[in-house]
Amino acid sequence: SSGINAEWPLRPGDTESEDYDLHIILEFDKGDKWGPYMATRGNRYIVHRDLHNPQLKGLAAVRSAVKDFKPHLVVLGGLQMLDTYPFTEEELNARLNELDEFLSELPSDTLVHFEMASFVNPHFLKRLTDVILPYSDSIGMNEQELPNLSSLIKSGTIVYISDSKIKVSQTMDHTRELLAILNDLPRHKPLTRVHIHTLAYQAVFTVRENDKWMSGITTAVKSSLTATRYVCGDESIDSTKIKMILDESFSSSSIPGSQRIPIIDSTPVSCWPDGPYEICLAPVLVCTQIKQTGGGGDNLTGVGLLYHLK
Repeated sequence: SSGINAEWPLRPGDTESEDYDLHIILEFDKGDKWGPYMATRGNRYIVHRDLHNPQLKGLAAVRSAVKDFKPHLVVLGGLQMLDTYPFTEEELNARLNELDEFLSELPSDTLVHFEMASFVNPHFLKRLTDVILPYSDSIGMNEQELPNLSSLIKSGTIVYISDSKIKVSQTMDHTRELLAILNDLPRHKPLTRVHIHTLAYQAVFTVRENDKWMSGITTAVKSSLTATRYVCGDESIDSTKIKMILDESFSSSSIPGSQRIPIIDSTPVSCWPDGPYEICLAPVLVCTQIKQTGGGGDNLTGVGLLYHLK
């Protein structure tokens, strides 16, 4: 059972404008050269001229549509566009109040997913997460954004440089800790789902006793395949253009004596109970002939949510 209902409607907001925003993404691989400089790791550099998203100009149309549409799920993303925008304190307060009002108007049974991104201003990120996280049923983030959010919640600081090859066991521990901390804070609803999408694997934490989400096994699989197809820019998967970088087994925690889980060729996706959670992990077939990476997290997150809803 895929869990997807083909009759679920999608409704775009009325946000057309004659004024176009411009985003330029420079992607580079390890070893690529620019003049005398050589990249020591793959990465991307983004510049933009965006006058609409930082001002949340599409939010009014969405708020209006939601009242009639009554969505099952609302996804919040792209909010990093507000991060370094030259707002006055009064302007920033107004934008965050708009967002808070929108979330408070949603029916309590409407699910909310917050997709993290790269943020560099700890003051702004703290204020943003103070608004969004208490309403969030679900959070999605990559292996750099996870320690960033964890550091912010625990110490009020953010991580500007993180390990690009963090161990699975560390990711598991950081996610458990983050779930525990966030659910101990004052909330409008419990946080019941976290999706960690990394270069090497997709990991989905789901509270086992819930009436919102199915098992995360299909979500992990579909997100993994979407990551490969998106980055390679090809719906088919070519075995000559992929590799698996996840080890043949991994530990479920960095605590000594923790369960070690093998990656089995015939059934590579692993799901196991972990306290109040079910954790599902799927290896990613990493694309070696990269077509694009910008927007990959948003695509695989959307697919993962679609196959996780009850």
